[in-house]
Amino acid sequence: EGESRLKLALSEEDSHDIEHIYMLLAMLYDTRSIQLVKENIESGTSEGTSYAVELLDVFLSEQLKQRVIPVLDDLTNVEKINRLEVFYPRLRLDNKLTLKFLINRDFTQSNRWTKACALEQIGLLKIADFKLDLIAQLFNPDRLLREMAAWALYQVDTEEYEINTRRLSSDSKRWLDRAVIPSKQTKVKLYDKIVFFQQLPIFQDIPGIALSFLADISREVRLAPDEFISVDEKLNNDFYMVLKGSVQYYEKSRYVMDYTTGQFVGEMISPVGFANSNLLVTKEETVLLKINKDQFYELLADNIKLADRVLEYI
Repeated sequence: EGESRLKLALSEEDSHDIEHIYMLLAMLYDTRSIQLVKENIESGTSEGTSYAVELLDVFLSEQLKQRVIPVLDDLTNVEKINRLEVFYPRLRLDNKLTLKFLINRDFTQSNRWTKACALEQIGLLKIADFKLDLIAQLFNPDRLLREMAAWALYQVDTEEYEINTRRLSSDSKRWLDRAVIPSKQTKVKLYDKIVFFQQLPIFQDIPGIALSFLADISREVRLAPDEFISVDEKLNNDFYMVLKGSVQYYEKSRYVMDYTTGQFVGEMISPVGFANSNLLVTKEETVLLKINKDQFYELLADNIKLADRVLEYI
């Protein structure tokens, strides 16, 4: 499963890079022509792809033709590599070294989600050769990568984990211990939140990198049985998602429905003159993800595909 996630992350990066190529081409050439090329290639038909390649052959410079057309043409990855290798020679790496290459690659070439998936693979495979790389990642300012490096190092060598996490601040070590060590686990890793989001129908086909930013702004709320929180719009500026367990929704002390794992709880309009008229009550140990509405709207503004999916869901 971890390997398939990494392959999907790499595929998503390829798609993002191709979108970036279209954007750059639109800056150099007629925007409508580039849009026509894009639409024909995305049609998925051999006729559409052939027509798009013919268009590119007409207006691209000779230098760009040899580099761009193989990327956009309907070719297998092996065929693309063979045609581009003359311009971009590559090192031949085995599976293990590829993982090492990915986690140390520049952020402009591999995003945080791909690196996190690579770190998970190192932990699952318990590759002891990469301990120094994992130790270096413990000091990464990105919490997602820091947590996954700590988790991978703990899987590879618990003693090395203990020795090297002592070099961190006491708060950082305490946080990692609670996210990584099973006997102390009271925190949900960002990685686990992203995997959880990927399993929800509302986020189907949304790139992992976009969901990683959603995980950044989500906060855990742990509730014991019979605890409650108010979701009145006047008192609450957050959305909730049930990560584990379930809650019962009450409106003016009247039971309305249950929300279970994966369900989304939005704001509730409270009647005039009523306070705490909309309550979520737990009947078991429950973990909610709290997402600030303002931060959520900012995220949607920067991620059109995610915004479209949320609007469809609503």
